[in-house]
Amino acid sequence: MVLSSYDLSLWEISRRALRSEKLKFSLDKSTNIDIQNLSNSISDLAPSIIIDIKNDIKGIKNQIMIFNDERMIGIISEKEPEDMGCIWIPIGAKKFWKDFERRVLHLVEAGYPGCIGCGGPGKDDVWNEGENRIKLRKEIN
Repeated sequence: MVLSSYDLSLWEISRRALRSEKLKFSLDKSTNIDIQNLSNSISDLAPSIIIDIKNDIKGIKNQIMIFNDERMIGIISEKEPEDMGCIWIPIGAKKFWKDFERRVLHLVEAGYPGCIGCGGPGKDDVWNEGENRIKLRKEIN
């Protein structure tokens, strides 16, 4: 089964989020995303993950920034970031969040990151953000 670049990005950002010690989401409140629901859902299964939410960040419209501590590990936005250490996903925030929640909960229920072989597609591959962005640009155009 060949997955789209979006799907591979989604798996990768989900794994990175679950390997984070202090996961922080920054977003505009108007995106109407219930991050607290995700936090409550994973707190029993992954109690070591601390989730922080920053709403109403000026200049953020229809995007989500995901941080591990203070380092941005992902951005869901039409605008591509320069940092290749940050996973870029150019899709609407609401669609992303629905898919992200589903992937994260799947991984957590499987025991990720402490399990063997349960990390989903691409888990054993070295992530190449530059290559993935090239494929993403082709897919969205």
